[in-house]
Amino acid sequence: MKRNLLNLVFFVIITMLCGNVIAETDNADKKLGLDDAIRILKYIAGEPQPPGFDATGTWAVQSIQNGETRTGEVFLKMLEDGLVTGYAELTSLPGLSTVNGRIFGTKFNLHLVSDYGAMSVSGTANSEGNNISGSFFLQDNVEVFWDGYKQSTQTYTGTYDHDPLENKLVLTFEDGTQMPYDISEFTDTTLILNSAIWTRIEGVAGNLVGIWRNNQMPDVEQVTTFYQEGTFSIIQKLIQK
Repeated sequence: MKRNLLNLVFFVIITMLCGNVIAETDNADKKLGLDDAIRILKYIAGEPQPPGFDATGTWAVQSIQNGETRTGEVFLKMLEDGLVTGYAELTSLPGLSTVNGRIFGTKFNLHLVSDYGAMSVSGTANSEGNNISGSFFLQDNVEVFWDGYKQSTQTYTGTYDHDPLENKLVLTFEDGTQMPYDISEFTDTTLILNSAIWTRIEGVAGNLVGIWRNNQMPDVEQVTTFYQEGTFSIIQKLIQK
């Protein structure tokens, strides 16, 4: 009798959990199959869901705090198991932040750490996986809601040679292509290369090393990072609004 009762209780629990698990799929009224049963058992065991969208890429995000719009960018790389790493540039968290977290289904949890603080962010992606939204808490426990969208990017890497006496800069890409530049202006905040204006967003004043942004084109943004060891990376982003 007790064994039958335990079986009945277990069946009821399974039935209740089915609604939670199936509701997270795009087709909530489909019939249960073997794959669903396995997924439900994994759900009961506490095993995280596999990622339901590809988070790898550049995300433009924004939030509104005290009537002021805060913007930023998050650069993510996702592994097959849903773990993500990357970095972020946010006005809500000054400095360049490292990002770690996990994607499970269409939901995600991220933890950001910079030299100025840390924050945890949770959110959900849409069914296409190109829009995200969620919330985070400020230090005074005020919840802030945010949203964002995925941008198309291209990344280029190589080495650079900076001659401050001749005001010359040469970029050598991985395929051997070289691009020479004349430096007409180099201040703490501005770098002009062949008439293209770059603005510093991270780094030490008076040093080329750091992160520079060129957004003179309305639909394309370039972010270049010059590293101390003489290498560089350029992220070219097609802004999709």
